[in-house]
Amino acid sequence: MAARHEQWMGKYGRVYSDAPEKARRLEVFKANVAFIESTNAGNSKFWLEANQFADITEDEFRAIHTGYKPAAAADKGRSTGFRYANASLDDLPASVDWRTNGAVTPVKDQGQCGCCWAFSTVASMEGIVKLSTGKLVSLSEQELVDCDGTDKGCEGGLMDNAFEFVVKNRGLATEADYPYTGADGSTCDSSTAAATITGHEDVPANGEASLLKAVAAQPVSLAVDGGDNLFRFYKEACSPARAARSSTTASRPSANTTWEKPPAGWAKLNVDGSYVHGENTGGADMVWAPLGKKHDIERMKEAMELIKTTMMKARHGTMAAP
Repeated sequence: MAARHEQWMGKYGRVYSDAPEKARRLEVFKANVAFIESTNAGNSKFWLEANQFADITEDEFRAIHTGYKPAAAADKGRSTGFRYANASLDDLPASVDWRTNGAVTPVKDQGQCGCCWAFSTVASMEGIVKLSTGKLVSLSEQELVDCDGTDKGCEGGLMDNAFEFVVKNRGLATEADYPYTGADGSTCDSSTAAATITGHEDVPANGEASLLKAVAAQPVSLAVDGGDNLFRFYKEACSPARAARSSTTASRPSANTTWEKPPAGWAKLNVDGSYVHGENTGGADMVWAPLGKKHDIERMKEAMELIKTTMMKARHGTMAAP
């Protein structure tokens, strides 16, 4: 196992401060690999892998990578209505992929900063700006980390508050003008805005049909529970020869940019690879979840929530307004 750990360190560029730290991380790596291999040996509908999180504990992963803080949110910029309420599900397209429609920027990586709330906000905003102006602009997560005083930077935050900051600030700078550092900044420079929004609104709680309507119209910012080991090491669904499609939902925010409406009524939810798995897999890793019923999740049961209770809680699904 020590040799395997060395290979893993080389793959992910891991360097430890001293021999005792390396020995401690090796033990964590062993335990995580044992969990992964035991799970993969079972009759599950998904594969796990020893990815870049394999040398940290579950508690460490949660502390670093689950930055959603469902505290009281600002209300001033939030609409009380739902603009897609009258849309008919029957009239929605069979599938929508905002990546291929040019409304999603390349995969980004939040690193060791727990600011997934900022990445989710920015991804949703980038999408609505593209749909409104025809221009896809990579915007600054770091500006939210440094300047949104309501949220806690790398210690977590809430997308609603971030949207409200954007409205009050009259926009965000570009990624190029205000690049991401992966750490809380000591100063804030919010003087150069490249794009803005007029407000935001929540997707109605406990309404999966509303989520479909919203995602069919624009990328949506949402928070999902991704702190469990099963999600942390998730790689892909098994092939049909081993099992039917796995059903997982990704507390970490992400941007819901993709959905599909096959005959069985499945929603296809986008969790950007860099936000969760840290590797650019061509744009994003996809996780699947059924509509209107409990997930067919077997071993994923403890890790994942029902869509209607995870993604549709008040303030969990939020849309930027152009």
